[in-house]
Amino acid sequence: MDVSYFCGTLAELSAERLYRLLALRSQVFVVARQRARHEPDGLDIEPSTLHVWAERGGMPIATLRLTAEADGILRLGRLCTATAERRNGHAGTLVEHAVMLAEGRPILADVFVRSAPWFEQRGFTVLGGREVVDGEPHVRVRYEPVRPAQPALGPDGQPYVPAWVAL
Repeated sequence: MDVSYFCGTLAELSAERLYRLLALRSQVFVVARQRARHEPDGLDIEPSTLHVWAERGGMPIATLRLTAEADGILRLGRLCTATAERRNGHAGTLVEHAVMLAEGRPILADVFVRSAPWFEQRGFTVLGGREVVDGEPHVRVRYEPVRPAQPALGPDGQPYVPAWVAL
């Protein structure tokens, strides 16, 4: 089955779709890691939060979210992939979509220290300083766009139009 990529705000998601995205995150961040943590948090239902995800056969297999900071910088968070779908490039594709959706704005993320090199390969810079979150060492990374904010272009040179859905 093919993989499809989507993005949408809370207003564009059905209750079932949001539930499936949150269930995937809980499976990855709570169950698989055997870590008690508050998942989900209140940011998922903020009107401006953008959920970005991949599906196979109607089921989410990878997801992330973008939230806006007060200064206009975007925060990338909750990037995860279902265990059976890892190492297939889905997370990288989601991050590429996030960069395009940012339309030239900087992106911050707090990531596992062991994941920092993966983010560096995708143009992020480690800002330094470690912090332990839920028992895991994290570091802050930042994506700084090369040029000023402007609409992103797709591979064909036309303005990037994401696959918005209201499922």
